[in-house]
Amino acid sequence: MSAEAAAYVPEGGGSHHWRLTDRSGQSLFVTVDDLDDKDWMAKGRAPVFDGLRRALTVAALLRDEHDLDFVVGPLASVDHQVTRHLGSRYAVSVYPFLEGQSHPFGPYADPEQRREVLDMIISVHGVAPNEAPGARLDRVAFGGRDDLEVALEHPDRPWDPGPFGDRARRVVAERASMLADVVRGFDRLVEAVRRARSAPAITHGEPHPGNVMSVDGRLVLIDWDTVALAPPERDLWLIATDGGGELARYTEATGRQINPAAMTLYRLRWYLDDVASAVRLFRRPHGQTEDTQRWWEGLPSRLEQLPAWTEELARLSP
Repeated sequence: MSAEAAAYVPEGGGSHHWRLTDRSGQSLFVTVDDLDDKDWMAKGRAPVFDGLRRALTVAALLRDEHDLDFVVGPLASVDHQVTRHLGSRYAVSVYPFLEGQSHPFGPYADPEQRREVLDMIISVHGVAPNEAPGARLDRVAFGGRDDLEVALEHPDRPWDPGPFGDRARRVVAERASMLADVVRGFDRLVEAVRRARSAPAITHGEPHPGNVMSVDGRLVLIDWDTVALAPPERDLWLIATDGGGELARYTEATGRQINPAAMTLYRLRWYLDDVASAVRLFRRPHGQTEDTQRWWEGLPSRLEQLPAWTEELARLSP
């Protein structure tokens, strides 16, 4: 394909996207990932690039060799590469351009959509890990941890003098002790879940509605850069409801029993990722934008959830 036009697509988070169109009108979707913004995957650009390559290779394999046509994986280059370096900091991948309806991030509002996505995840988990050679093992880490630990260890150290830096530092400092306890509880939970389960599944990592599209009357799953071998709860906590029967359906289909501690672990990982990402944003140079305003408005309410997390971790302690 020889591109005649490129248009920036301001969708999603954590990556940059463009639509490339050739003279005939055919389009491709190009994603550029910042290797410095995936510290939940690995430490350092080279290991992150390797993890990204492994994840996208598994996604392409699920689509092409296991006939999971709902997997929107990358297109390989002529030399069979699913991603390439773009300088030292970025990686570029190319996907089919899909005309369809995106869905908003948040809980599933449509029970039928929830059920269909659960069936997709059951199919993904049904592929044995040894049929996806090279799949990375999930680190069960949250992004921004280094910045969060510095902020908790030195709560009075000034942050960037941007519009939200000092205000964000103060609200974090007020809850530093409780937040540090929850981080330690997270680490204990990681070890407890690791000891309890030895057979991982191939997991998507983020099967929430924001990664679902309706295309030609069917649903597809996008954003497979998070693929990793992990407990199935890594996917299930985003789909299951209290008393909705999704976990029973999953167990009946797969024979896998659900570990409540693992469900809590992955919910907590998401929570800490949100908090630590805000800390990282405001400790560093930043300006007044819609994104920084949204992150600032969400930070105090996230921190107000700490007592509930403390109680839940206490219930899970032996």
